[in-house]
Amino acid sequence: MPRTYKPKPGAKSYKKHDEDKIRQAVAAVNRGMSNRKASEQFGIPKSVINRHKLHPETKSHGGQTVLDVALEDHIVNRITTCANWGFSLDAFDLRVIIKSYLDRRGLVISKFKDNLPGKEWAASFLKRHRGELTQRICQNIKRSRAAVSQEILNDYFDNLAESVDGVPPDNILNYDETNLSDDPGRAKVLTKRGSKYPERIMNQSKSSISLMFAGTASGCLLPPYVVYKSLNMYDTWTQGGLEGTRYNRSKSGWFDSYCFSDLFYTIALPYFRRLPGRKILIGDNLSSHLTIDVIQECEKNDIAFVFLPANSTHLCQPLDVCFFRPMKMAWRPILARWKKKGATQSSIPKDTFPRLLMELMDQLSTNTPDNLKSGFAKCGIFPLDRQKVLSRLPETSDSAVSDVDRTAVDDSVVSMQLWTMLLLTILMTNRLPRMEILTTKGMYPSQVVMRGGVVFTTNSITRDNN
Repeated sequence: MPRTYKPKPGAKSYKKHDEDKIRQAVAAVNRGMSNRKASEQFGIPKSVINRHKLHPETKSHGGQTVLDVALEDHIVNRITTCANWGFSLDAFDLRVIIKSYLDRRGLVISKFKDNLPGKEWAASFLKRHRGELTQRICQNIKRSRAAVSQEILNDYFDNLAESVDGVPPDNILNYDETNLSDDPGRAKVLTKRGSKYPERIMNQSKSSISLMFAGTASGCLLPPYVVYKSLNMYDTWTQGGLEGTRYNRSKSGWFDSYCFSDLFYTIALPYFRRLPGRKILIGDNLSSHLTIDVIQECEKNDIAFVFLPANSTHLCQPLDVCFFRPMKMAWRPILARWKKKGATQSSIPKDTFPRLLMELMDQLSTNTPDNLKSGFAKCGIFPLDRQKVLSRLPETSDSAVSDVDRTAVDDSVVSMQLWTMLLLTILMTNRLPRMEILTTKGMYPSQVVMRGGVVFTTNSITRDNN
């Protein structure tokens, strides 16, 4: 069947009615309402209401799905759980999971070659569940970040609730470190049709310049703090930039205790001294961010530190969640335009960076307040709502599916993870042509044979991307 079905000209057309309204109309008729009145109230023809009343298990028009609705919903829940755990599956993995499930249940589907669904079936599955699933380009995170638990976050929010109680949004300041590289990234260009590898000449390197930003829950962004990688500092490196920006240098190019102390005394502390009441400073729990002098100054000015849980900045850091991404997306075209003007250097000259940074901040100034407020709200800091973060953790949900089907699907998902790790092992061990493997309890040892770029086993199929 084609992906987008087009009925034949002159064929009988079937109107698609809302399933919820059909159920409501049938329920109303069962309570004593006439078919005619239910049809007028819900906009469903009398014949449709009568048919669904007499035959509650009426199937939809056209071909039926291989798996029932409850089982497909259960598979969707397991796919989303894997994505939350950092083990995101693609369309091929979905097909392998279905094959493994059918093999475990002893079912043979004639439509599938060797019980492996085709690409069109996977596309139709995603289309049927487009409200819960979508294909997106993913970003990689470390396993330590994926291991952040609900208990750790609850402890953090318990501490946060006590700290921010009664504190106005102007007094809640979040700081975070990032960098701007001199790589403008890839971009779409005009080229001859059929060209496989279009290129553009543009000098670049892997160097970057470190920055520290600080923003409040009310949407106020403080001047940035720039750290160059150098042993010395020159006046030309600070000229022509944004007013209030602070510049420094370190041997590594990253923030050390000296740089953070200077940031605290020159940017954060002057801002806090203008505000009455208790102040909150939220940031990473790094040893390079604290000194005895900073702690003493915080006690004098009623400033409290709230440290984020380890490996949770992708969940709890407002600047990381809603500010840095649009900033770096705006930085790339600015950098590309500067390079197109005739810049021959591989890296950005330090006396040029202040002007480029000012152009970047001017471009971001319109949306910065809204982005900061959204970041604090998304991280559950202001307004205080821990569910904003806890809801993004994996959670289990029950489905109206039998225990046998649920177990088969769960085992298939686990098998998919095992075969993926096995493939990585093969690629890391010089691509051994044949090897024996050990499987988990309840599974028999299988022999893996690589043929034509595909890894075949006794009860699964895994691909070789290379």
